[in-house]
Amino acid sequence: MPPLTVLISNAFEPHHLQLLHERFPDVHFVELAPDGMVPQEGREAEILLRGAMSKAELSRTMQNAPQVRWIHTSTAGFDWVLVPEVEERGVLITRSPASKAVPIAEFVVAFIFLMAKRFPTLARAQIKHEWIRSDTDEVRGRTVGIVGAGAIGCEVARLCSHLGMHVIGSKRKPVSLPYFDQVLAPDDLPQLLSRADYVVITCPLTSETEGLIGAPELRTMKKTAYLINVARGGIVVENDLIQGLHEEWIAGACLDVFHEEPLPPDSPLWDIKNVIITPHASWGSPRSMDYVLDEFMENLKRRLAGQELLNQPKNPALGY
Repeated sequence: MPPLTVLISNAFEPHHLQLLHERFPDVHFVELAPDGMVPQEGREAEILLRGAMSKAELSRTMQNAPQVRWIHTSTAGFDWVLVPEVEERGVLITRSPASKAVPIAEFVVAFIFLMAKRFPTLARAQIKHEWIRSDTDEVRGRTVGIVGAGAIGCEVARLCSHLGMHVIGSKRKPVSLPYFDQVLAPDDLPQLLSRADYVVITCPLTSETEGLIGAPELRTMKKTAYLINVARGGIVVENDLIQGLHEEWIAGACLDVFHEEPLPPDSPLWDIKNVIITPHASWGSPRSMDYVLDEFMENLKRRLAGQELLNQPKNPALGY
């Protein structure tokens, strides 16, 4: 009987491959080409460990490896994996939510401090060589509203709670969670928006959350509040946000994700004051792929033992 074959994208380092060979000596690991092409020795693979692959690259891989029945993706969400070849074949998908929780949550806290301490204003003054003091704020005692209480949202809650912030959240099925003072149902989103000083978007992009934050929601927020989006650009109606920032419905925004990426050079968002733009970089960490590998190895061990795999989508039909 031929050995189980696993395809690995080129996002992983040599030491990751060495660890896989050491832990699973009876499994055959084959590296993909950078463009997603499958070497001849990997054409019979049943498993794909996906790193930073575009949808086009993933489609190419699936077309050349027709036996793949399980994909483990390095992302917390799985929208990047939903190509026709995957959906038509009914491929099992597992994710790596824990691998992104720490760096993204730290990014959120950095955004909060940047706005509380008025760094955009101070940075503009430095560029102009102006000695201008700006009124700054404390985060202790302020309220953060987290839309999406999954792995990332819960880590944001933990960090903010330790900073002395009040934490409220929104979850499709509200339950009591550590570090949250209150978890609300989606229908209670206006309550969260009206109470929060910082609204943090960490929910997946689904048919239910697409366009979730538009003009009515932005107008519900405090004029002194900030919107932080580290989830997916499609959750926020970008044109409404641009209007709201120009008309000062809210105090500012920190955006790591956008409807179109890269953000076009002519987007008005680039030039709006009190907006911080980052290039979908909140997930970055030198340890990120180590975390992914840990989660994959646990699932591979379960696969070989005939056990149920962890971190499967809870409701693929709804997109999460």
